[in-house]
Amino acid sequence: MKKPVYNIATHLQTRRLEQEVENRTAYTLDNAELSIYETLHPAWNVALQFDIPVLAGMISGKKIMHINDKPAFEFLPGQSLVLPPKKTCFIDFPEAGAGTPTQCLTLAVAPETVSAFCGRLNDKAPLADTATGWNYNGEDYVCSNDKIINQLLARLVFIFTENNQAKDFFANLVLQELLIRLMQTKAKQALMVNYKQHASSNRMAYVIEFINSNLQDNITIKTLSQKAYMSEPHFFRCFKQQFGITPVDYINEQRIKNARMMLHAADRTITEISFSCGFNNLNYFLKLFKRYTGLTPAQYRKSLFA
Repeated sequence: MKKPVYNIATHLQTRRLEQEVENRTAYTLDNAELSIYETLHPAWNVALQFDIPVLAGMISGKKIMHINDKPAFEFLPGQSLVLPPKKTCFIDFPEAGAGTPTQCLTLAVAPETVSAFCGRLNDKAPLADTATGWNYNGEDYVCSNDKIINQLLARLVFIFTENNQAKDFFANLVLQELLIRLMQTKAKQALMVNYKQHASSNRMAYVIEFINSNLQDNITIKTLSQKAYMSEPHFFRCFKQQFGITPVDYINEQRIKNARMMLHAADRTITEISFSCGFNNLNYFLKLFKRYTGLTPAQYRKSLFA
């Protein structure tokens, strides 16, 4: 059996089940509230709305989410998303049962705490060419099986449900990292998906466009920093600060993404694909591909045609 992403054993020992659909147990600290919801039988079109942005994470089971005008999507264990404020979402629970409950958590952070923290970030580590700066508004945050986000949420579940007089202090430390990680995730999604729209006004978007157009070439930090009109150390720091990954990591991510697409073509050898994606060393490509996908290129190709 797969190990749960979040350990809610302590919660299960003390919580009371008063309703069978979205039974809520709340754990409140000075600046944040963690709630655990449990549904014990199938239900459809259950409405949910919050006044502030709320991070939701699935613990067990499956939900079908209907948010705004977007197509409905499955919400599964290990996935997380931020629900936008003052907008009603509708949820289906097609597989919930007494022995197989659908369980999820939500985390709400006091707006004044978020605002003060973002203000400190904007003073000490401002984002390049971004008028709004650091902000956490609840729009379009989706974290699909993000390992670090899950680790931080798991830590917060433990802190909120344990009996420790210092848990407000512990939680605040974790919450600060979680907020940064979420904002970096959104910055990465926003610029890296819509970089062409912002390339003329945002240096990081321009760099992303250059990388994506030249993946087959040897791309150096020196070249990228020149494109951004920054020194190499400053560019490296700004890129990692804004997106949560290094420029080299991003380049490798995109090259592996291209390699996965090329592996669908059975007439191209793995060596050819390696060089086409910008890897000058076949062994390094093989090692990196397995690190990102868990499979060798040969195994990945075989799985496509199995």
